[in-house]
Amino acid sequence: MSGLFDQLLTGLTNPVILFGHFTYFLLIVSMLMRRMVWLRSFAVASGVAKIIYRAFFVFDPVSVLWETVFVLVNIGQLLLIWYYERHHRFTEDHRHFVDSMPPSVERRALKRLLAFATVREVPADEVLVREGEVVKDLLYVADGVARIETAGRIIAVCGPGDYLGEMSFLSGEPATATVVASRPMRVLAFDQQRLHVAVASDAAIHRAMEAGLNRNLVGKLVRANTARVAPASA
Repeated sequence: MSGLFDQLLTGLTNPVILFGHFTYFLLIVSMLMRRMVWLRSFAVASGVAKIIYRAFFVFDPVSVLWETVFVLVNIGQLLLIWYYERHHRFTEDHRHFVDSMPPSVERRALKRLLAFATVREVPADEVLVREGEVVKDLLYVADGVARIETAGRIIAVCGPGDYLGEMSFLSGEPATATVVASRPMRVLAFDQQRLHVAVASDAAIHRAMEAGLNRNLVGKLVRANTARVAPASA
């Protein structure tokens, strides 16, 4: 056991062995990346480092061959990501929605999700959701401010990045509050019926909606606690 420990200590002072450890360190770092581009990039760096290590320091032709395949596969995936990013651009309002999502949500899922959205211009003082009535659309605020009212009293304010009607979307129950545009707004309107079907049939869309609504709920709770009022959703 002591001999093995001595070998490990000796290895830590040997530049060649340290370089070998570094190749695996890069691979571990790649696994910690949440964005696929960075994961693939660090995986390529790890593969290239291993090729150099196995080709020039500890010769192993089998490892060199398969590390080369590993690098080429990841480069191919990076090229596919680049192509998709270049050919699947979002409008300004859609971009706002995409940026509000956690980084782990797939862009392809967001593209499919946004196919159900319609951009609406809302004038000031228009009622978006009425308390006690069935909510037809799940609304995402891209611009503007809305006030949440119940029994004629303002209980909360929502702005860009917030959802309106999300509790009705989740529960299927009528709205528990009235939402009124405080000033001109621009919203993304998702037809609830179509969206429910999409969420039920597409796992990626389901994950995207769940992530977006969870993030929004956390934001509303934080604001509500800060203002010392109860959070309200239409």
